[in-house]
Amino acid sequence: METWWGSLGSSLQIFWGIALVTSTVMVLQLLLMLLGFDSDSDVDMDADASDGGNILSVRTITAFFAGFGWSGVACLDAGLSLPMTLLISVAVGSVFMFGVFALMRFLYGLRYSGTLDYHNAIGQVGSVYLPIPGEMSGPGKIEVLVQGRLRVVDAFNKSDSSLPNRSRVKVVDVMDQNTLVVEPVSPDPGSTNQEA
Repeated sequence: METWWGSLGSSLQIFWGIALVTSTVMVLQLLLMLLGFDSDSDVDMDADASDGGNILSVRTITAFFAGFGWSGVACLDAGLSLPMTLLISVAVGSVFMFGVFALMRFLYGLRYSGTLDYHNAIGQVGSVYLPIPGEMSGPGKIEVLVQGRLRVVDAFNKSDSSLPNRSRVKVVDVMDQNTLVVEPVSPDPGSTNQEA
């Protein structure tokens, strides 16, 4: 092994080193992901991590250097010059990086496709779980059926008066990903305090 390593030129040693280290990291990432330790540190904070939207992450950077290292080894073994090897290695590394990015984005899309979308609660009638102040001045909580599941969700009140516990409300809008906007529902004539 030492004889083989010593017979390599310095450029080839650098490419081999990058290729071996990043390939080991990729295998470890794969094993950790299969065991359920699926966290990826994002470098680009402009996009939302929950949708796999970050191009610069540990996985994509590792993939870039793996492609860069192995293609550099192959190019130098084929007798190409160092500038041509660097150019090809950067191109192959970029393809690896964007390939892993596209794959992770697809997998994150599969992961989150079954989550609740609170836009589906608009028009539903629920009941106040924790009192909600009036005039959108603060949140309370409501119980409402969303996609066939009974959920307790943060909610703001559109009306002027506060809504007491157990009063009936209708969802009229979604404020953000986990917060609804509601308004009171007047009780049906002749009904006795039915709940949704």
